[in-house]
Amino acid sequence: MEIRSGIPVDRELDALVVPWFDGADATGEWWEHPAAAWLEGRGGSGEMSGWVRLGAPETPDVFVVRLDAGARPVAESCRRAAGAGARAARERGLGSVGFRVPETADGAVWQASAEGLALGDWRYDGLRDTEGRAGAPEERVLLAGGEAGRDAEAAVRRGCVLAAAQNATRELVTLPGNVATPRYLAAEAERLAGEHGFRVEVRDRERLEEEGFGGLLTVARGSVEEPRFIEMEHEGSGGDPVVVVGKGVTFDAGGISLKPASGMEDMKYDMAGAAAVFGIMITAARLEIPQRVIGLVPATENLPAGDAVKPGDVIRGLSGKSIEVINTDAEGRLILSDALTYAQQLDPVAIVDMATLTGACVIALGHHAVAVLANDRGIADELSEAGEATGERTWPLPLWKAYRAQLDSDIADIKNIGGRGAGTITAGWFLREFVSDDVPWAHLDIAGTAWAKEARGWQPKGATGVGVRLVHEWLRVRERG
Repeated sequence: MEIRSGIPVDRELDALVVPWFDGADATGEWWEHPAAAWLEGRGGSGEMSGWVRLGAPETPDVFVVRLDAGARPVAESCRRAAGAGARAARERGLGSVGFRVPETADGAVWQASAEGLALGDWRYDGLRDTEGRAGAPEERVLLAGGEAGRDAEAAVRRGCVLAAAQNATRELVTLPGNVATPRYLAAEAERLAGEHGFRVEVRDRERLEEEGFGGLLTVARGSVEEPRFIEMEHEGSGGDPVVVVGKGVTFDAGGISLKPASGMEDMKYDMAGAAAVFGIMITAARLEIPQRVIGLVPATENLPAGDAVKPGDVIRGLSGKSIEVINTDAEGRLILSDALTYAQQLDPVAIVDMATLTGACVIALGHHAVAVLANDRGIADELSEAGEATGERTWPLPLWKAYRAQLDSDIADIKNIGGRGAGTITAGWFLREFVSDDVPWAHLDIAGTAWAKEARGWQPKGATGVGVRLVHEWLRVRERG
């Protein structure tokens, strides 16, 4: 992605995307008058966008995005505007697009603008004939009124790396379940490790049986696809690691507690947490962050079969605790219990897990926020700040001890669901059972944010890749602090 000083006055670019902040001082640039006239003709207030000027042979087409300066940070506003503009340029089949970065831009705004310009028009076409479909703009430019400086260049590079990793995550989530199997994820981890220089180790079924990964093996029993446990490591400067864990259910039919047929095709994205871990490992390696980071992915399918786990069965996972399985569709927490137990054996300084864990999260927070449940207020606050910076906002839910009673079992140490009430919280409590109180831990329920039903801002319709930039920003700030 290129940075240029000066705003184009001829058609060296096909499209010029401009963020319009109501009340901002005029700059006297040629596009301001038609943009102001277009906005005045539409009236009202709040965010809106559209093509202001099209087809002029001597100047770029202009796409304006009006933004409410008080609604969100300037960096996120620019990320949204750049993303919407890139998508609009692709829809028109344009070959080049530039984004006008505000004169007052700091490093965060430069980074966000680069991210938006790279994220906004993402689309996966790998499994179809793309003839006749508009291709992505080949040239993307960030435009400044004067010289941008080296800090801006570093911020743009970071933004490009993060966006590329998020787009790679989106692709993994988008792939259908007959392609992105547990074995495919393991092979992809090995490919990425070779490409980016981090370590990877894959446990197959035989080794999982030897080591006692009972939760993962139990969920996998109903599928002919063998499970895998994937461990990736970015060494950084050494020391005790930060561990990130992602739920890797590559297709979830619910097991014996079968899901309804309507919408079941979306269950291919039940490995969005695992895909985010892949993206985080890519950014850790490419941006050479100093922390030692270990990524863990328990990968399996959850299908019904004659030997599948049944409601009422009692199992034991890696922790040794007995678990009464009330609902086989609450499988993600079973495989995560093994991963979290294993994570503690690595002497971590902190653990963050990500999972499309509960439909109750969608009911509680819709599609705009990631639920955070943590045993440590500090880590929850840090993730909240990172979410505000990245536009992947989080919201804390309580883990009061009163909720733990909903998981009491008459015949086992714990049961895997706690009833209809507070489903996201009791799922978090289940996971907390497998993490020591002295290890800062946060669970991110991304069930409502892993997939977008419609395009908005920097997010096109489809897989979001949520968690990659959020966790990277959390790691970056932890390192500085």
